[in-house]
Amino acid sequence: MENILKDVTNELIDVKSRSVELQSVINNLTEAIWSIDLTSEPYEIIYHNNPIERFGNPDELDPPPRTMEEWQQCIHPDDRERVLEEVVNALSSGNASYSYRALRKKDQFRYFRDRISVLYENEKPVRLDGITIDIDHIRRSRLNLELSQQRLKAIVDALPDPVFISTKEDGQVIFANEVLFKVYEMSPIDFLGKKVIQFYQNFEGRKSYIERLQNEGHIQGHELVLRNKKGESFWVSASTMPLDFQNQECFITILQDITDRKNLEKQLQESNERYQLAVEGTNDAIWEYDFHTKKSYLSPQFWEGMGLPPEENPLDDQLIAKYLHEVDRKEFIVVLNQHLEEKKEKLTLEFRLSGAENKIIWALFKAGIIYSDKGVPLRAVGSLSNITSLKEAQTKLRESEAKYKLISENSSDCICLQELNGRFVFVSPSSKDVLGYTPGELASMRLRDIITEEYLHKVSDTMLGVIQGKLKTVSITFQARHKNGSLEWLETVGGAILDDQGEPMFLQTSTRNVTDRVEAQRQLKESEERYKLITENSNDIVTLMDVEGNYVFITPSIKEAMGWEVDEVIGQNTRNFVHPEDLPDIEKGFLETLEKKIKERTMIFRYKHKNGSWRWMKATGGIILDEHQNPIYFRANKIDITDKKLTEERLKAKEEQYKLVSENSADVICLHKLDATFTFVSPSCSRLLGYSVEEKMELTLADLIHPDDYKRAIEVFEETAKNKRKNTITQYRYKKKNGEYFWAGVSMSAVLNSDQETQFVLTSTRDITEIVNVIEKERQLNKLKSSFISMASHEFRTPLTTIQSSNELISMYLENKAEINDNRLVKHVSRIRTELDRLNALLKDVFTLGRLDVGKTQLKKDITSLTGIVRQVILECQVQFKDRKVQLKIEGQERQLLLDSQLISHAISNLINNALKYSGNKKDPEVIIIYEPDSVQLKVKDYGIGIPKKDQASLFESFSRASNVGDIDGTGLGLVIVKQFIEMHGGTISFQSEVHKGTTFTIAIPNV
Repeated sequence: MENILKDVTNELIDVKSRSVELQSVINNLTEAIWSIDLTSEPYEIIYHNNPIERFGNPDELDPPPRTMEEWQQCIHPDDRERVLEEVVNALSSGNASYSYRALRKKDQFRYFRDRISVLYENEKPVRLDGITIDIDHIRRSRLNLELSQQRLKAIVDALPDPVFISTKEDGQVIFANEVLFKVYEMSPIDFLGKKVIQFYQNFEGRKSYIERLQNEGHIQGHELVLRNKKGESFWVSASTMPLDFQNQECFITILQDITDRKNLEKQLQESNERYQLAVEGTNDAIWEYDFHTKKSYLSPQFWEGMGLPPEENPLDDQLIAKYLHEVDRKEFIVVLNQHLEEKKEKLTLEFRLSGAENKIIWALFKAGIIYSDKGVPLRAVGSLSNITSLKEAQTKLRESEAKYKLISENSSDCICLQELNGRFVFVSPSSKDVLGYTPGELASMRLRDIITEEYLHKVSDTMLGVIQGKLKTVSITFQARHKNGSLEWLETVGGAILDDQGEPMFLQTSTRNVTDRVEAQRQLKESEERYKLITENSNDIVTLMDVEGNYVFITPSIKEAMGWEVDEVIGQNTRNFVHPEDLPDIEKGFLETLEKKIKERTMIFRYKHKNGSWRWMKATGGIILDEHQNPIYFRANKIDITDKKLTEERLKAKEEQYKLVSENSADVICLHKLDATFTFVSPSCSRLLGYSVEEKMELTLADLIHPDDYKRAIEVFEETAKNKRKNTITQYRYKKKNGEYFWAGVSMSAVLNSDQETQFVLTSTRDITEIVNVIEKERQLNKLKSSFISMASHEFRTPLTTIQSSNELISMYLENKAEINDNRLVKHVSRIRTELDRLNALLKDVFTLGRLDVGKTQLKKDITSLTGIVRQVILECQVQFKDRKVQLKIEGQERQLLLDSQLISHAISNLINNALKYSGNKKDPEVIIIYEPDSVQLKVKDYGIGIPKKDQASLFESFSRASNVGDIDGTGLGLVIVKQFIEMHGGTISFQSEVHKGTTFTIAIPNV
């Protein structure tokens, strides 16, 4: 017992002197004290105090184990081996301490901790002394705490927002969820263990955050700027609450990224500031109207310009209508209502305003209208520009219009907001006009993707000077790549946007296309040279006259056009050259141009040529004013349009001729609207149909066309109009006034307007009843011809087969006869066989040609290899011509084709047989297949007798043979059949030939 308590008694000062009874101390302890005698078995456990009383209610606990074996059985199976190992180790080390679960009531286990010490005698263990402590409540509290912390971590990790936990004492981060690392692109080593305050950037926000946390102990929705390891800044809304975590006081902070909202707020503030500045600084009047609240606003420029006192809520649902001149008010209301009905968002108009004392002001009205999801107008904003001076002034009208157009269409520069690393944060829609890129496309690009290499460093260095504070604002001109690949000159004005500490946050730039300006100097000289070249060499006559009409300048082209020298015209009055009949109009035009200061007008008149003839001239020009708006010159460009006038006259004559033809033609010529109703009918309808023009105009095609043909006729009519076709030919039965039907041949053509859209359909109708009857007779004749060919084929083949069989029997008899045969008899038998073969070939060709003529030969196309067909034909031909070869060459990428293998094989066999037959004792023929992208060519080339020129024209006619074939066999039908087979495939056949040098036949078949 003293062994186990020796550490305790050693700490007591003079225990014996105080006469403290050891047993009373043991009984007073909350731990169970026990010993085990190791000198005899079984090893009994001796308790020095009652363990039941120390470990709870005796009614709830089983009796303590009395032996070491019972004690082992009480230990939880998962802990038993480990505890026994600790006890064994203690026998050699002298002491041990371990915790375990032990059974105390049925299936209930509790946590205990043992501290043991070994007593040795003669270096042998003789007793084991121990103290057992009940630590069940401590251990279970710790497990519950660990479980709670694990649940807290799981909940935090599952949150969609970044979350971290920091210590209250020094603010170090001890935990953060994965969302934080992902959103702010940090690794755990970048954030954990650091003081969280170092990541908050803006001083004022950080200071107020600390003060609120110290005063209130928690914070909800405090806005701060957070910076990650890369130096990138993010606006966050931080909510911080106290938390006990890992046995220490902590704070848990939830962050919400509000960068987009803060950027939008900043942009909105900047936009409002720019808008207010624009309202105050512009000469235009700005207006607004709320359709819901009926509240409205007109800027002071309006009241000042109108000379009227300001009013509160001056506008109504008709916007500015009540201030319009009464002439323009009605039209304005109609246009406004139409825009509102059609939900249009933009409206631009010019009208007159009626101010104080009947003052008339011309105004350019611009409006932007915002609608709800249901199409109800919510709000309208816009501007009013005073354009009275533009309406009244006539000086430099074209230049003013060009400038106005330039300002109205291109006044918006490309405004960009960039981070300091060059990444675009905002790009205005005008980027499409400046560089061809949409804002979305440009935002994903870098400067190096746009600026040419020559200017990239210059632009970068200049903007770096702005970032470093060396320059406030800069203007730089450089070359950049347009989306279409062209190089454009751009001018950028830029400056830095600073934060509260005066540090640059963004670069704001305004960019415009200045290609014209940069190239102006280079083009100026070229322009002057071109102008000089144009004025001296142009066919147009450029003139300058004083206000009296006297020429002060004229280009040399006057000589070529009108025969006059320049010196002969300078100083002369233009009236001296104008035809007397046109002079009154010219005088009137001069006076009107002077009075109204017209800058651009066109007049047509006759001008006197030096040879005395009159030429039609078209003069375009106007007045030139001095700086005081007084006329000083007339300018004019004159063009000789005599040929055009003559053409117009000829056209008019042709129109008269057309009218004469249509009125006297035997065909009925009609002009139809697109619904097939008549707009014009030629008088010939009376002769062909029996109707007068007026009667037919009241009829429809349904009244005239046979019911069985009407649907097809209308389909052809609509197809002609839809596809803008010309000379579409069709036929159907047409009814005369007496009720009889006749076959009509009709030609339809679409008549197009100036926009190349079908406006009318022109039809020409004639009686083709006789032609239809002839065609019917021809059809019957073809049927008869087909029957004859079938009969003839049968009737001829039967006796020919008999003759051929008999001849073969005679030949076999002669071969088997023992005595010597008469050579003349053998020769006759051979000649009969040859003539039979020739007659069979002729009969086959005639039968094939006959089937083609009556249309009984049908294509049976299939995907096949043309090269394979040619190889097979060559093998078959070489069986007949055993001592000859045919060379095959293939060019291009071989591919499968859609062909009728039998017909193509027949055609190619005929050509190759002819090449072999007509080139005996000559170089072997060649076959070349050329695979082209859109077609295939097959050439059969021989080096034989050739075809005389006189025979070439009729080569593809039936029974036609060249005059130099001699006694070479042939029917004169093979090439006719070949041509028809090739044309059935949509192909063509042609040839080139020279006598004694050979012939090349070329077949071309399109891709099908």
